[in-house]
Amino acid sequence: MTRAADRAFTALIGIALLSSVILVALFLSLLSHLGEPVPALVLALASIGIVLGLASLARQLADTLALIRRLLRARVAMSGALATEAAALGLGDRIDLVADDRPFAFAYWFARPRVCVSTGLVSRLEPDELRAVLAHELWHVERRDPLRIVVARYFAAGLYVIPIVDDLVAHYDLVKEVAADEHAVSALGDVRPLARALYRLMPHAEEMDMGLLTPVGGLSVTEARIEQLVEHQPIVARLPRLHVALSVATLGAALVLLAGHTPLAGRLDILLAWPPAALIALAAVPGVAQQLRTVAHR
Repeated sequence: MTRAADRAFTALIGIALLSSVILVALFLSLLSHLGEPVPALVLALASIGIVLGLASLARQLADTLALIRRLLRARVAMSGALATEAAALGLGDRIDLVADDRPFAFAYWFARPRVCVSTGLVSRLEPDELRAVLAHELWHVERRDPLRIVVARYFAAGLYVIPIVDDLVAHYDLVKEVAADEHAVSALGDVRPLARALYRLMPHAEEMDMGLLTPVGGLSVTEARIEQLVEHQPIVARLPRLHVALSVATLGAALVLLAGHTPLAGRLDILLAWPPAALIALAAVPGVAQQLRTVAHR
């Protein structure tokens, strides 16, 4: 499953980079045609979407960093059980125990990730269950997953007119969690401790709001993870057909506009350019609406 996570991330970044190259090339080519209606429309939509997308990501990052700082202010000395299990996994100097009744554990920071664990989690889990959770987080730490997920969501925020990028981010979110689960099961040699830990944490999933972090208690991921632990079925990316069609149409429209940007001043060329421009506008509407909701959310 580690390879599946790597493939999912590689596919996500590859499609995001290809889309970025096409769209950036289009936008640069249209800068010299700002007096014409089609270039002006496309550039206006792009500017609005990019500003909103980056504002949305910046808000999530700010909320997440504020949460981390708030939690770390409640840092306490590690308990005996946590210190023992962390030392057994080689995580002893990279764990922060915080006083919080909510049960959670997550990896954070980018260059040298650490693990934040709550007293609520430690008090609810048996020693082998706690070790399973720590082994799960160790996988994220070793692979610098906090950095990966921020990069992935950066592309999703900027490429709002290519909806499959956001779908691929969601797929990667799930695959990396399942891969971390498999690492935990392999480290303990038994699936039961992790399965029990996830079942214990599911009732508390509604309490969690961790911004860009992916806590063990995340409900949508936890349900899929428990199902995966039981069934061991390959995880296939489920991309909505509408999103695939819209993404392909948008990139196709961008290529059409890019190929014909030189004679756009001609009347016939302007008429031919309006359909692809309208497709890009159609793709932009749900993305802009979502970004507005995220930025305005309190």
